[in-house]
Amino acid sequence: MKLQVSRSTSPSVERALSILELLVHHPDGMGISELSRALDEAKSSLFVVLSTMQQRGFIEKDLVTKRYTLGPQTLVIGSAYARHTNLLTEFHTVAAELVHACGETVQLAILRGRSILYIGKQEGTYPLRLVAEVGEQVPAHATSLGKVLLSGLSDTIIDELYAGVALERLTTRTITSLDELKQELAQVRMRGYAVDWGETLEEVRCVGVPVYNANGLITAALSISAPITRMDEQRVAALARQAQASARELSRRLGYAMQQGGA
Repeated sequence: MKLQVSRSTSPSVERALSILELLVHHPDGMGISELSRALDEAKSSLFVVLSTMQQRGFIEKDLVTKRYTLGPQTLVIGSAYARHTNLLTEFHTVAAELVHACGETVQLAILRGRSILYIGKQEGTYPLRLVAEVGEQVPAHATSLGKVLLSGLSDTIIDELYAGVALERLTTRTITSLDELKQELAQVRMRGYAVDWGETLEEVRCVGVPVYNANGLITAALSISAPITRMDEQRVAALARQAQASARELSRRLGYAMQQGGA
């Protein structure tokens, strides 16, 4: 698709921002030829922009594959923005109480295309903790957080989102069928939480629950993660209840309870 640049905008800035937006949805990176085709721009027009972005840390280039990915400076900017939002501020308050109650690591994520982006984390008190880092992206279909976030979308949108896309298998437990994923999402909507039964990492289980904004929409997802040695089915159910209580409190702090008449 050809970049549309108005007279009041900078072509170089438009190219840089379009590159960032593309790379958000391509965690494995893109080569300059792919970027050129996606943006309908000549490689020569992109080369200087890419070099500048790389020098400033907004993108990185793999020396072997020659593919570009998001750089660390994007996390710096994103984290600075997140610090000014109520969501992350209130999350840390609520998560600290949840960690004190259950001892496990609590995380917060948002949906970015077919992936989730971890934006918050409160470390657990156990010495063994197997969790992702803030700024990391993981396929949504393989995580409890992702299933919760996807459950807020209609089946029609899910079909469009995954049209022509193979669901990546991360472990032997990962859902790889779109029909199975949609059935799982229906269950998530009914019970109010999702479970990752070792679908991202064989040795880790996670429970995810929705966080609602003032408009009653799922704006993020909160999870509790732990090694399978501490997560049998009974504890999964117990942690789901704790996570739901914390998510309700976080949603209330974001204005959801007021919108729902205090419910």
